[in-house]
Amino acid sequence: MLLSGAFLNTFFQDSEAFMDWSLLGFQGLSQVFNIHPVFVHFPIALFPIALFFYFIGIIQKRKDFLLAGQICLGFGMAGTILSVLTGYWAQESFPHGETIHRMMGTHRVLGFVILALAVGLMLWSFLKREGMPKASPFFLVLIGLTTLLTLQNADLGSRMVFVEGAAVKAVPQEENHEHGESAPEKEEAPHDHHGHDHNH
Repeated sequence: MLLSGAFLNTFFQDSEAFMDWSLLGFQGLSQVFNIHPVFVHFPIALFPIALFFYFIGIIQKRKDFLLAGQICLGFGMAGTILSVLTGYWAQESFPHGETIHRMMGTHRVLGFVILALAVGLMLWSFLKREGMPKASPFFLVLIGLTTLLTLQNADLGSRMVFVEGAAVKAVPQEENHEHGESAPEKEEAPHDHHGHDHNH
């Protein structure tokens, strides 16, 4: 009893040191350049899960797994629609250079391809024979391709943000508080989506 009391006392003391309650309240939504990152994780998570459920459902002829796969596929498609829309609006929300501009173009094209595949797969999932999608092996291959492209696009998006610094506000380094050596900043002229000069 004394041990648990001491643990709780230490826990709450540490919480006071490391927990800043003023940071709570979803303030980030009003501070970020765009809300695209809010939606992109849904297709990233749901398409692989849909692939897993459909694979088990088709191999084992399990209707419950097939239904679970269809539900995940539907929510993944909805997440893709929101990701594409918010991504399209996001491209004008921050200044960027030529490197990010080229990456953004590729990211956008892959997004539209993934969306087309997701919509096609969702429609296909309703064309059933004995409770399974028609031409089930090809259906699985197409979900696998959609999952692969989604993960590839996620990798590209993360490189834009975490490597190239797209839509990231610069944070000044505090003295005596370093987690590692800071990388040199890259200087690039901002790119214009509506013209040839690189200025927003």
